[in-house]
Amino acid sequence: MATKLNESTEVSIPIKNLVGLIIGTVIAVTAYFGLTERIAFLEHNYTMVDMQVDKNNDWINSFKPPAEVQDTIKRVRVLELKIKELEILLQQYQK
Repeated sequence: MATKLNESTEVSIPIKNLVGLIIGTVIAVTAYFGLTERIAFLEHNYTMVDMQVDKNNDWINSFKPPAEVQDTIKRVRVLELKIKELEILLQQYQK
């Protein structure tokens, strides 16, 4: 037998089942919105960290030491080469 549903159809359900359905729905909705909020928060944090990493990467790639430091490095390199030459000469005289 087919039952026809209309606006005057009545349904009976035990109150404990109805309360259980309502509580289950509330828990599911709360969990859904909690997860959605957490995902949005993590995406925002990821975006902010990614922007910071990009800024740092740009700074690293465009960094040039000051002229004084570059000059000092060149002078130290010249001194290293002179020391190496002197070591070679010293080894030749010791033989």
